[in-house]
Amino acid sequence: MPDHAMVVTDRLIASAVTICMCTFRRPAAFDALRSFEKLAGIPPNAVELVVVDNDETDVLRAKFEAVAQCYPYPLRYIHAPAQNISIARNAALNATTTRWLAFIDDDETADPNWLSALLEYRDQAETVIGQCIAVYGLDLPVWTARCDFHSNRIQGDATNAYTSNALLDMDFVRRHGLRFRVELGRTGGEDSIFFRQMKEAGGRIIYCPQAVVYEPVPQTRATMTWVRRRMYRAGQTHGLLCREFDPKAYRNLWLTAGAKMVVSAAMVLITVPGSTPSRRWFARTMLHAGAARYRLKPAMLEEYA
Repeated sequence: MPDHAMVVTDRLIASAVTICMCTFRRPAAFDALRSFEKLAGIPPNAVELVVVDNDETDVLRAKFEAVAQCYPYPLRYIHAPAQNISIARNAALNATTTRWLAFIDDDETADPNWLSALLEYRDQAETVIGQCIAVYGLDLPVWTARCDFHSNRIQGDATNAYTSNALLDMDFVRRHGLRFRVELGRTGGEDSIFFRQMKEAGGRIIYCPQAVVYEPVPQTRATMTWVRRRMYRAGQTHGLLCREFDPKAYRNLWLTAGAKMVVSAAMVLITVPGSTPSRRWFARTMLHAGAARYRLKPAMLEEYA
């Protein structure tokens, strides 16, 4: 009878995984690389790293390639210019030769059990989505941690997925020709469309909250202005999804989103200004406002401009 640990290791090697990180002028990307060195339960010959640089120039190539010289996993640098996140993510799809691809953002760090937790569920679905926990520094306003607008968790339908912590079955992706839409690469929403297309193609998507990555929140995002823009754009993405995949909901979106916007705005007015409930109702107001606006004028804010 073979040793159980050896069986698990052999199985991991047989379905090796590529960790893909798209980056754009973020020094934190090197913190992410350091966190991968602490991954638990993953043999070195079961993982490789791909860093996709979306900057116009490859000024960081030498630095990443220097890291690769003494890195515990094979590390490849790919230059995919244009400041368009879809171009970068499609380059990651092209560069992946293993069956499994794990996406993580360049401003995140991985928990030691992150990858093993994702891989534990790979036989149950074509995509496994993990949890992204925001880290709020003591220098940030108190309301940021209380409201926690920056974490990514799935509540309800797992199709509401994201690429900041995701394991993809590349056999399924290649078989169905799934790609990230370049026209959404500066607005955001490209991952929402990607995972909805995966579902329409018969792909199963499950949520694994045990697979955790951490994202420190910078001062620039610790404002209600950032929350307003992010939620408004999320509403626009919802409108886009309705237009493409749910025509009936899209026809009525101006009414349903408009009504929810009015109710949410009323709740803002009757709650204590600046309180957690007030801020959360404001965020919902902007979400529904974005959806209603998209129904009237299908256009998206440029989030990555």
